[in-house]
Amino acid sequence: MSKKEMLDQMKDLEAMCTNVCTDLWNHPETGGNEKRSADLMRELLTKEGFTITNNEHLPHAFCAEYGSGSPVIAVLGEYDALPGLSQKCQITKEPMTAGAPGHGCGHNLLGAGAVTGAIAIRRFLEKEKIPGTIRFYGCPEEELLSGKVKMAYYHMFDGCDMALSWHPMSSNMVCDEGYLASASVKYKFKGRTSHAAFAPERGRSALDAVELTSVGANYLREHVMDKARIHYTTDSGGFAPNIVPDKASAWYFTRAPHISDVKEILRRLGLVAQGAAMMTETEVDIKIEYGCCDMLGEKSFEDLTWENMNEIEPPVYTEEELAFAKSLQDTVDPAIKAHDQKVYEAKEKVLSEGIVSRDAWEKAPLTASSDTGDVSQIMPMNFFTTACWPVGVGPHTWQSCASAGSTIGQKGAFYAAKVFAGTAYDLFTKPELRAKIREEFDSQDREPYEPMYEE
Repeated sequence: MSKKEMLDQMKDLEAMCTNVCTDLWNHPETGGNEKRSADLMRELLTKEGFTITNNEHLPHAFCAEYGSGSPVIAVLGEYDALPGLSQKCQITKEPMTAGAPGHGCGHNLLGAGAVTGAIAIRRFLEKEKIPGTIRFYGCPEEELLSGKVKMAYYHMFDGCDMALSWHPMSSNMVCDEGYLASASVKYKFKGRTSHAAFAPERGRSALDAVELTSVGANYLREHVMDKARIHYTTDSGGFAPNIVPDKASAWYFTRAPHISDVKEILRRLGLVAQGAAMMTETEVDIKIEYGCCDMLGEKSFEDLTWENMNEIEPPVYTEEELAFAKSLQDTVDPAIKAHDQKVYEAKEKVLSEGIVSRDAWEKAPLTASSDTGDVSQIMPMNFFTTACWPVGVGPHTWQSCASAGSTIGQKGAFYAAKVFAGTAYDLFTKPELRAKIREEFDSQDREPYEPMYEE
């Protein structure tokens, strides 16, 4: 079977892909709560002949496997939604359910496109009797930046040779590298209560310690590398203003180009928190919850992915879809729209309808974080994006959520599924490509990988 024949046969999977996109979008679940979403994927893959392996520590993570022997190719799928981003599929901001989660990062599309690609690859392996194994990984908690870190900690990725990954975005693009390393840390302060007016001298304010930590962290920003990010939220514990609070906490995310940079910033933040505790005569408990790594890439792997993106026709949009996208785009700041149209080579465009140039990612670096980076530290991994919302619209917004529920997003997901299948076809049939990618991965100067997670 030629690659074209395999891709042509995927037409039979388009309706399934659309149904999964819609089902996940209509039933959004936040990280750690993805029972229905994971079960939907398990049921679908079981019917397609995959063997499901669950993990007792992670109820919503699983591995679905078909085939035997080498190579073992992983397909990464996600399905968690964002809290508070419920949104109807329309051109004005209106939640389906107030306060409910929504797929503002398009993980309904990500999961659907990945599982469709995995099924297409399985059918190809079965029909052609080609040796090798395809694994679909159901990955929870990506929005918490922890799911794949925990999966790596529990050795779920052991035995894989390389991985395929993608993400919905506003362009069809490959990325050689990206994502900042990140870590989550909580500072819990313990003091002593007292009446804030009658006997303030008897109290030791945990809230004061939190605020002093914030002050110190803000001064620290001047003395970290340019690409680092430090952001936080606080919790006073719900005390009334006339009570000196004995409990308060701060939750920090730190990001930097490499996990070693993140660990150094965490060390310095820890000193700030300890200093705040000393100043207020409180106690502080520091808990580093987890951290995820930056994404490594292999140029040869991305070259292969880019070639497949160009071989496969990208989505074609109807007048109704373009009008819907234009209405969403009109809600975006014109300066942001103009900037994105430039970097994504979509001048005066509503949707990115072609494949951007090979090195366009350098002008539009991925400065968010993702636990996908950890997989790239373990094995060679590609990464690409497809256009699932209008140019100028960013992820984690009501506009991206609306588009993720539309046929625009669904077309982007199915295009991603075909890129998965085409790339995997080459990996399974051309061992010299696998060898080249592996050689590039092994030659990289990188730190030994250890999951930044403790039970």
